[in-house]
Amino acid sequence: MGPTEIAANFIVETGYEQIPREVVKLAKRSILDGLGCILAGTAEASGMIATEYVKEMGGTPEASVIGGGFKTSTPQAALANGTMGHALDYDDVAVNWLGHPTVALLPAVLAIGEREKFSGREPLAGYIVGFEVAAKLGAAIGLGHYGWGWHATVTLGTMGAAAAVANMLRLNAHQTKMALGIAASLAGGTRQNFGTMTKPFHAGSAARNGTVAALMAKKGFTADEAILESPMGFCKLFSGGAQHDSAKAAEGLGAPFDILSPGVSMKPYPCCYLTHRCIDAILYLIREYGIRAEDVELVECRTSEFLPQVLIHSQPRAALEGKFSMQYCMAIALLDGQVGLNQFTDEKVLDPKAQELLKRVKLVHPEGTSFNEAVTIRLKDGRDLCHEVASPKGDPQNPLTDEELAAKYRDCAGIVLSPEDTQNSFDMVSHFEDLENVCKLMDLLR
Repeated sequence: MGPTEIAANFIVETGYEQIPREVVKLAKRSILDGLGCILAGTAEASGMIATEYVKEMGGTPEASVIGGGFKTSTPQAALANGTMGHALDYDDVAVNWLGHPTVALLPAVLAIGEREKFSGREPLAGYIVGFEVAAKLGAAIGLGHYGWGWHATVTLGTMGAAAAVANMLRLNAHQTKMALGIAASLAGGTRQNFGTMTKPFHAGSAARNGTVAALMAKKGFTADEAILESPMGFCKLFSGGAQHDSAKAAEGLGAPFDILSPGVSMKPYPCCYLTHRCIDAILYLIREYGIRAEDVELVECRTSEFLPQVLIHSQPRAALEGKFSMQYCMAIALLDGQVGLNQFTDEKVLDPKAQELLKRVKLVHPEGTSFNEAVTIRLKDGRDLCHEVASPKGDPQNPLTDEELAAKYRDCAGIVLSPEDTQNSFDMVSHFEDLENVCKLMDLLR
């Protein structure tokens, strides 16, 4: 039995009752976090354009565009909601995904859940299954995929969304293999578009294309039946020419679930995850020593050599570029003493003080360093102050508390929802497995 068939059987056979309660609890946390990011993204330009686009396209009113006030076809709703969810780059990150799982999965399972009038348990199971399949697939193709320039949020996300929807629609094993095959030909997106509106569009595309793949497979559409391991299949194609092991795509599915181990990182800062260790470090130094921007001669960030391949905007000129600029993140932390939603605007990035200060930020890459490790601030009085961070806030080893996650959700949801609706939606997601009909939540969010 090949990896594609093993994965298809896992998708078909795994329902809510087969999933450990600890895994369900973690999934609800990620869904709450992801939903907050979608709600906050409704006010972003990319989110508004995506909403306007799908409204103009029309379609059978099956699923809600969150914050849009209307319904559209299921794939188009997934597209809009996924784009909004990634608009702020505030959504969660998973190691084996090499990217953002929830923003690719949640819009798909909510759209299908609303279309089919499912209870909360079907989207929960679909989300967990899709997360697991894509995570194990990420482990199979390895780092070469990301290093070659693919954006894993859309490539793996498309496969994960197809698995999630196939699970929810109760496709049989053959149909599920077809869904994965179709999804493999719909997956694609380049990291060169980081710092533009196309990056969040990748997430929306993953949610839409995975949904389309499963819906087409249900109708009998065909694809290669061994798409993961075939000679020109997903694993070889997306490994970036590096060594890969397609067998890993089916090894250990659910044992343990990836959402449990190695787990999920939830962001306290609305910018690229690879900035977070250094942000933690510089905010610690600012608080501990009362540092002011005018006192600073130089900021040195000790990072891995890989990091500049992702943080590609050393001299950002717009808010989206600032999210992928270590230089800007360090500068705005010094200027504002915080790195939150209000720090990522075009006006903030173009502020002459920020533009002058970011020129004093230097990245160094000692041999053997893994990701961000430390920040050293050289003050004008000659002192050097240094702080290292091993596990940034939000990592599985240093997670957001339930209270911190709730505060983040309320901050994001409050951009578009009333306090009452914010609390009601929070309560529904917190007890998602007891929700009798997903439409109740989506009616509120729409």
